Amino acid sequence: MTKVKALSSFAVVAGLTLALLAQKGSQKSFLLKTDTLKWTPMPITVIPPGLEQKLLHENKEKNMMTALVRFPKGYREPRHYHTTCGHSLLVLKGRLQSPDGPLTPGMFIYSAPHERHGPFFAEQETELFFFTDGPFDFFVDDKK
Repeated sequence: MTKVKALSSFAVVAGLTLALLAQKGSQKSFLLKTDTLKWTPMPITVIPPGLEQKLLHENKEKNMMTALVRFPKGYREPRHYHTTCGHSLLVLKGRLQSPDGPLTPGMFIYSAPHERHGPFFAEQETELFFFTDGPFDFFVDDKK
């Protein structure tokens, strides 16, 4: 099995495993076929429109969520930070340019609360597996 296929398989298994942990709005197990979900705009008003998501799981009791996020080619997400959560990203496909270099399939990033990260520029349409570990907030800090 090639590295890319192994990572793709891992992403599918990880997504299904996390999706099985809790159904949107409840603590019951479920299975979700992500390719049947529609992409919807990300509800972040302080950044340019264009980011889309497929919400996979939302635990309102613990203020956590899991989603697939899509950056259209050419999208620039500003430098930013979060105060109430950290978040994990796993690049599934595409390519984002970051201050630390290119982010490509198989790369994992954890952004801790209060730590600035970005900006990110989508050199290609890019999809990420996205998980927050607390209530999601978003503050732009695009100063260099």
